[in-house]
Amino acid sequence: MKTLLFNFDQHHLVRTIKTQFFLLALTFTFVIVAIPNADAQRRGGERAPSWHYTNVPARGAYFKGVPHGATSIYFSKHSYYYHGGIYYHPFRGGYIIAPPPFGLRVGFLPRGYFAFYVDGLPYYYYCGTYYVPRSGQYEVVPPPVGAVIESLPQGYQKVEIDGQTYYTCDDTQYKPVMKDGEVWYEVIKSPVKATDPESYGKTQQ
Repeated sequence: MKTLLFNFDQHHLVRTIKTQFFLLALTFTFVIVAIPNADAQRRGGERAPSWHYTNVPARGAYFKGVPHGATSIYFSKHSYYYHGGIYYHPFRGGYIIAPPPFGLRVGFLPRGYFAFYVDGLPYYYYCGTYYVPRSGQYEVVPPPVGAVIESLPQGYQKVEIDGQTYYTCDDTQYKPVMKDGEVWYEVIKSPVKATDPESYGKTQQ
């Protein structure tokens, strides 16, 4: 009886060890595969220009209402609702996502903004909108030529010119550039005036 008990325990121990080795090997294999994939995403890889704002509404997106707590703003003959760095413009009984006009000011920057300098001047960027500090507030300004940002808003357009890829968004033209081994986007043409929000409504027609 003791021998049988010993044999049973021994077989059980062997099965346990085999199971642990199998799980360890499976985990090791997963890590080996996952690390290059994660690194490829971090380093750029095939990610879309709007990778950083995949959870943010695209330009021209239509909503029946605005988020709770949105701030109402009236500026330059247009009404907007501001929430989380995104501007909602009234359109056909609902709201569309549109860029704000230059000169509009807000009291605080959206969470996740990107700060940088161009010609020694400070700028703040979030999802296609550029700000400068002004009298304790933040004013929307034209994109400064030469600015390099990591991601574009959803709703951008891809353009091919003489074999070179460019991107446009809110009448601003960008070209992809390499920065620290990643693809970023440099402003090469800035609009004289802000994009008419009604033009984004046309995408809903």
